[in-house]
Amino acid sequence: MRYLLLSDIHANAFAFEAVIRHASKQRWDQVIFLGDIVGYYTQPERVIEMLRELEPSVCILGNHDALLLDLAEERVVRHREDSVVQDILSKHLVTLSPDSLTFLRSFERHVVHDSWEATHGALRSPWEYLSTLQNAQANLELMRSSLCFVGHTHVPKIFASVSLPKGDIWRTVSFRGQGSAYRMPPKARVFFNPGSVGQPRDGVPLASYAIFDDTTRTGEVFRVEYDLLAMQRSIHEHAYPNALASRLAVGK
Repeated sequence: MRYLLLSDIHANAFAFEAVIRHASKQRWDQVIFLGDIVGYYTQPERVIEMLRELEPSVCILGNHDALLLDLAEERVVRHREDSVVQDILSKHLVTLSPDSLTFLRSFERHVVHDSWEATHGALRSPWEYLSTLQNAQANLELMRSSLCFVGHTHVPKIFASVSLPKGDIWRTVSFRGQGSAYRMPPKARVFFNPGSVGQPRDGVPLASYAIFDDTTRTGEVFRVEYDLLAMQRSIHEHAYPNALASRLAVGK
């Protein structure tokens, strides 16, 4: 089985369209979405439509998705997000269809499969950033499989641990180039983040996604150019914060 891994689209349809075009030239069997389809950018309805068309086998709830649903239901907001994030999600609610909200309500926080599991942030806390080796080490004992797909950090990265008699040996792998791949060692326990489709944060202003082959236990990350200027124009036209446009150009 080959899985197309998508995460942190954040209503950036220009990036998502480019990723789908690029992924159509690869071979994959099922789609796993790791959370945050909404937030930050201007096209929430369009990206939800595109994700639904891919018929994902798993959709994980991200922190922006959860906050939008809280706002939709007028629940007390307990997420520690800044006012800009909430303002943008309030704008999203005006444009989202009832069908899109129903789709978002179907997202799950944690899914465990026979050979992998998936969550948005981390295992000990759903919105924890699994961004450092220390975070990975703290979450390792909570893994229920040998491989955990995560998102949330917007940085494509692998943390891999192999247990030896003298203790665990860790390796951290970052993916900044085109078509970078990593074959996971036998018996390794691995956290795998495919990076962000809509807002990369590793200094590379290219959309990021991954394909995981569970037969060879190989993860491959792809970086994709998209119409960044069109996204920036859309930000300005819809009166979204200028900072959201400028950060795309530097991948931050």
